[in-house]
Amino acid sequence: MVAETLIAPALPAHPFSTADLPPIAKLARAAHHRYRKRWTKRLGKKPVRFVYDLAQDVLKLGGRGRVTLAAPNGERTGTFDARHPHFGSIYFGHDAAGYEPDVSTLLSSLLTDSRTFFDIGANWGYFSFYAASLPGFEGPIHSFEPAPVTRADLTGLIEDFGLAERITVHGVALSDAEGSAVMAIHDKETGLNRIAGSGFGREGAGRVEVPLHRLDDLNVKPDVIKMDVEDHEFEALSGAREMLAGQKPFIIVESWLTYEKPIRTLRALRLLEDAGYVLFQPAWQVEADEGTVILPDIGGRMPGNGCRLAIVPFASEQRFMLSQQMNVFACHADRLDDLKSGGFAVTGA
Repeated sequence: MVAETLIAPALPAHPFSTADLPPIAKLARAAHHRYRKRWTKRLGKKPVRFVYDLAQDVLKLGGRGRVTLAAPNGERTGTFDARHPHFGSIYFGHDAAGYEPDVSTLLSSLLTDSRTFFDIGANWGYFSFYAASLPGFEGPIHSFEPAPVTRADLTGLIEDFGLAERITVHGVALSDAEGSAVMAIHDKETGLNRIAGSGFGREGAGRVEVPLHRLDDLNVKPDVIKMDVEDHEFEALSGAREMLAGQKPFIIVESWLTYEKPIRTLRALRLLEDAGYVLFQPAWQVEADEGTVILPDIGGRMPGNGCRLAIVPFASEQRFMLSQQMNVFACHADRLDDLKSGGFAVTGA
């Protein structure tokens, strides 16, 4: 079957709201502000960043913020450690469409009924809690987070939100073999935590030993996977070959370009293709004055009737023609019809 460009049926939700932000959180938001004009960036960025670093690293200001999750059966409230800037995804306000709206839209479109969701590289749990907020989705959620500090943030909010019976936390890293590995830990940018030596770029200075497990050895089988494991995707997927062939889950996986070693970029995508998967680039179909166009980035637009998520098929050898960083959606060829029956529409139809 030839893959077609499809339009997702859902829009991204916005289930999080915050209140009672302590000063350190407000300083973090100001320090991470995205300036639109070059002159305002020159005037504002360095002084604000200096004040934030002073408060964070020297004065050790702390405090807890309050976050509310809008769930189908009512709002749930919890608190978070405002010294951890990874919570900025819910209060920095960088993007009108929300945090990673392509991933959010795909999850809103794919998580229905009692499907099982694996959030691999869950960090503090943004997408685990996002999934729990979706109306019409009642399935189990499994969150995989090996780093102790971020996992503690995750388990704390699960307790606050009363979701312990819905979300199961696995304190392991997923790989191609059982064992253990050393994880490089960032003191601030916890989204960059990774298995030491597994990728390019600056590693965190902290070190912690974490257990390794294979997806194929788990008793639970997923229907939908979100994977963000900082250049350990090939190893994690290599440990899931039986599951890919049998369960054939929908997969959302992060992909970075590595020009120094291009095959390293391609090997996870090639593994998926060899397993029978079709790769898609998430993009946005926008209604412009002159007609309909598909854009690689949503920019400042809000998803709606004139701006919908499109998934555009591509082959792994085309990866270096696309964005430096992107989320890839992978659907097994046997399940392409499942997308259409689930509401994904052929573009232009």
